[in-house]
Formats: sequence, C-alpha cells, structure tokens
Amino acid sequence: MLKALAIAGALVVSALSVAAADPRVPRVIDLDTPGALEALQRSNPAHYDTVRKIVAGVGAQRNPDVPRWIQANFAGRDVQYAPIVMTSFPPQRRLAFALDDTRYQTVITLTNVRGDVVPLK
Repeated sequence: MLKALAIAGALVVSALSVAAADPRVPRVIDLDTPGALEALQRSNPAHYDTVRKIVAGVGAQRNPDVPRWIQANFAGRDVQYAPIVMTSFPPQRRLAFALDDTRYQTVITLTNVRGDVVPLK
C-alpha cells in the first residue's frame, strides 16, 4: 500500500513539473488597458480583427447565445459571459474568451437591456 502511494505521488509530481514547463501557457490580454488594442493590431492583426468583430457583435446577440456565437463564428474557446450585470450606468458585463493561445478579457457596455434595470443612486 505504501509503495503504491509513493508511486502515485511520484507520478503526480512528474505531471505537475511537465505542466509547469509547458511553454504554451496562454497569455492574457486585458482589452480595457490603455493601448492594448493598438498593440494587438500591430502584433496580431488577425486577432485584432476578430476581437473587434466579437466586441462589436456581442450586443446584437441574446445573452445566453453569446458563448455559442463566439465559438461558432470565431473559433473562440472557454467563453465566459456570466449573467452578472455591473451596477453602473450604463450597465456592463465582463466577457472573456480565448483565441488560439491568447485569452482576452474586457468589459462590455450593454445596449440591449430591458427597461427593468434601474441605475443605483
């Protein structure tokens, strides 16, 4: 029993060391950082074009359809668009998605909000 536990521990340690050494760790770009879009346009024009289309088109989608829309139309992965609306005026939501080996995150201003959202005073 002790020998099996030691072998299992060694396997876990070796797997973690391989994962830690993986050079394909995705980078994260916060699109709300000043200059982030301009830097993206210079470094990866294809992603820049895709990101612009996603951010511009989110408002035309029904909220529950956004993850599937990004996956189907832009090959985006790991889409996060939680149904939590920030108490700001106008209301906003966080959006995050991955393209290739890069994760993008931004705050989307909602324009398709029903009249039942009231700003906090």
